[in-house]
Amino acid sequence: MDRAIAGRVPLTYSNNAEKRLDKQQIYQDLSRLLDEIDTMPMDDAERRRLHGIVRELESHIEEPEPVERHNELVDTVDDLISRFETEHPSATGVLRRVLNALSSMGV
Repeated sequence: MDRAIAGRVPLTYSNNAEKRLDKQQIYQDLSRLLDEIDTMPMDDAERRRLHGIVRELESHIEEPEPVERHNELVDTVDDLISRFETEHPSATGVLRRVLNALSSMGV
């Protein structure tokens, strides 16, 4: 997975033309999340699953999917926040920022 993401342009969300979120910051957050996932104690299958979720998030940020899929991703991130909240606070912080970005995106 390519973590060196630079030169991204700000994303304007369709639900509010004035609401802008810098995609580069989201990608940096996701890269930090990958680094955090790589240090968490878990089996390889769970690590691959979490990496897959991050790839889905990256893809969704580039090309938002239908509302149903958007809502599934938001729910997945919300579940991860609940799961990691106590043991992995820095991952939880990144996930909250990503969740806020996804919630703001709308489709």
